[in-house]
Amino acid sequence: MIVAPAAALAMAIDAPARTPRLAHSIVAAEVYDLDAHRVLFARNAAKLMVAASTTKLLTEGSSLALLGAGFRWTTPVYRTGPIDARGVVHGDLVLVATGDPNLSQRIRSDGTLAFEDEDHAYDGSPETKAVPGDPLAVLRDLANQVAKAGVTAIDGRVLVDGSLFPDQGAESGTGVTVSPIVVNDNVVDVTVTPGSHAGDAASLTVSPQTPYARFVNKTTTGAPKSDATIDMSQDVADAAGRHTVTVTGSQAAGPSVLYAYRVGDPKRFAQDAFALALRDAGVAVPASESTQPGDVTPALIPANLVAQHESPPLSEDAYITLKVSDNLHAALMPYIWAVYLAHAKRDYLREGFALEAKLLSDAGPDLQGAAQQDGEGGSAFFTADFMVRYLAWARTQTWYRYLLRGLPVMGVDGTLAGIQKHSPARGKVFAKTGTDDSENFLDGGSVIEKGLAGYMTTRGGRHVAFAFYISAMKGPQDEDTGTVAGQILGAMAAATYTSI
Repeated sequence: MIVAPAAALAMAIDAPARTPRLAHSIVAAEVYDLDAHRVLFARNAAKLMVAASTTKLLTEGSSLALLGAGFRWTTPVYRTGPIDARGVVHGDLVLVATGDPNLSQRIRSDGTLAFEDEDHAYDGSPETKAVPGDPLAVLRDLANQVAKAGVTAIDGRVLVDGSLFPDQGAESGTGVTVSPIVVNDNVVDVTVTPGSHAGDAASLTVSPQTPYARFVNKTTTGAPKSDATIDMSQDVADAAGRHTVTVTGSQAAGPSVLYAYRVGDPKRFAQDAFALALRDAGVAVPASESTQPGDVTPALIPANLVAQHESPPLSEDAYITLKVSDNLHAALMPYIWAVYLAHAKRDYLREGFALEAKLLSDAGPDLQGAAQQDGEGGSAFFTADFMVRYLAWARTQTWYRYLLRGLPVMGVDGTLAGIQKHSPARGKVFAKTGTDDSENFLDGGSVIEKGLAGYMTTRGGRHVAFAFYISAMKGPQDEDTGTVAGQILGAMAAATYTSI
């Protein structure tokens, strides 16, 4: 019997979707032929599903469309007073925050941005890594520029002007503070290295080390394969806003594990880090600098510019945001649209999303199939049909190549590095993952919402866009249910690749 291509595709996709693990779940899917402009397969495609981080497809696409792939952030440093013949600034030194999310070591010598498959904001796993290098690299460059401009000392304060928009609290995924100033993704990397035997003291490595936070190590080594209990909640701030963090708990004997200390006051953190970089560059800064940060009141005039940093293009930030599903970078983007394009002074998210809504309305996808409240996907819902229509439109845009370049490649890199590694579709599927999980107190397990959406050229040569979602998949205690769901969705993508 000869099976029609559409029927073969339906049978192939339904095979992994029929697993007993999904007996109580909703599976939504759509596969769209980008050349013939028609739907090849649809299942529950009109139902709103939890989008999670597949939302970043819209956030990054909208950013590329609204700001342009070549958009760059420029972070300047000004002096607020005169500089005398000895190089002493009689006033403050002010770093102006402009929303650049990459004041870090990500920038490579060729101007591209580096990433690790398991980003440091997703901490607590042996696979979690920080990009190698000095997290204060950009601040050190700015400090060196200040020194080369002839500044030998300041008799005022080191300040960060964060007036672009107020800090917005923790983003909903990794809990990192959304702020116009972002140094090392607003985290301090604390690596716990267990000893050789259970009961041994464990050691800590902190990066970057700044006056903002001092870490007191009271960690121990646990038995092999025991659960980690590392805790940084004993966090006490003094009157100047500097923190003493007592790290307790145990780490199982074995590999080192990176934990992220989320910075609660990014401006204070950046001020302390920049003051440190200035001292290391030979600029004398009063020991009491920035004890009371206050607001920046003097006018910042071009003649007083002493240093500036220009970021890599937005296309590079879209690349790493999509590859590692960076929540903070994606969360920032609606605020960037709002302040740079709408010149908003309040209601930043509403102003930003008004721009995205107009863009999408003009593009054609039916907004009845979409709801979005943030850039990272903490609160967003899409139908599979809306997502593939959006992807089809994105493919016709001049910035599409940057979106495609940033998508994780199944079985190869980013958040898809461990999915379908031995499938014929390995390296052929370019897609954004999405995961939302909730703890189930009834049995100690979890409930997962999972998505996968993107592009592929099938083995038969068809160019397709697809969107697959799983809603409410239960998992037992001690199972990585998110990975199980990811493999199911990966199998659906692989089935699409091989069947048409």
